[in-house]
Amino acid sequence: MIYHTKTVKAVKFNKLRNSPEIKKELEILHTKRSTYSDPVQKQCRTLCKTVAWPAEIERITTCKRNGVKFPDIGSYDLCKCFGDCFWDTCTNVALVSFCMPQYCKLGAICSNAPRTLSSLKLFDTGRVGLGVYTTTDLDVGDILGEYCGELSELPAVVERQPPQAVKTNTGYTLLYNTRSVNNNYVYVDALRCGSITRFMCHSCEPNATFLEQQTRSRVRVLVKMIKNVKAGAQITVHYGNERWFKCACDLCWKEPSRTGESSGDE
Repeated sequence: MIYHTKTVKAVKFNKLRNSPEIKKELEILHTKRSTYSDPVQKQCRTLCKTVAWPAEIERITTCKRNGVKFPDIGSYDLCKCFGDCFWDTCTNVALVSFCMPQYCKLGAICSNAPRTLSSLKLFDTGRVGLGVYTTTDLDVGDILGEYCGELSELPAVVERQPPQAVKTNTGYTLLYNTRSVNNNYVYVDALRCGSITRFMCHSCEPNATFLEQQTRSRVRVLVKMIKNVKAGAQITVHYGNERWFKCACDLCWKEPSRTGESSGDE
């Protein structure tokens, strides 16, 4: 059955860039980071106990395109960054593009280049299934990985359905902002395959976000930090306001009553 999906959507970059909190953290980051280097894994005290990757989920680090293509937005000049490609200074970031060696003065050795951090680990939350925690300190703007899975495209209008994007939501479905060359809505579904980002839990006060970026005809939804965290912290994202689940994040959760019923409001 096809119906209007209540699905995750990537945020708009300008909304993040204009955040006073992020602006403040970026000012601090400029003073402490002279050059970019991958986060250093460290021993940390945490209640998170690492668990193995589920055998039934295929582990991938970039999307299975399945023939889905996006319009080519064209080439542009090298960025002129020194040290790192910060959110508030890099021309690639300003264009909402991710860095590639041919368009980055730093050869894409920067915090705006796609990567999947090996320092992220799975753990059992004990409440909402598996979650993700970091074994490194992370700063605002750091990329954790791509939200990847299988791409599919659907027309804007389906007969006898509302004039909106329509797709069955598997619980791991994300809607791109960019449409395909066929002007169809594009979804990525991480139900059967994905990166570690598919396990990131929802929080009403997240420390990371889904950010869509495009370079030439390549579109990626990258998970980026919007708060600084220390090693041992759980990584959380916001699934959006169209909820298909009952929230059990730390902000909303209440311990079950004696009758065994939860009074959480998600």
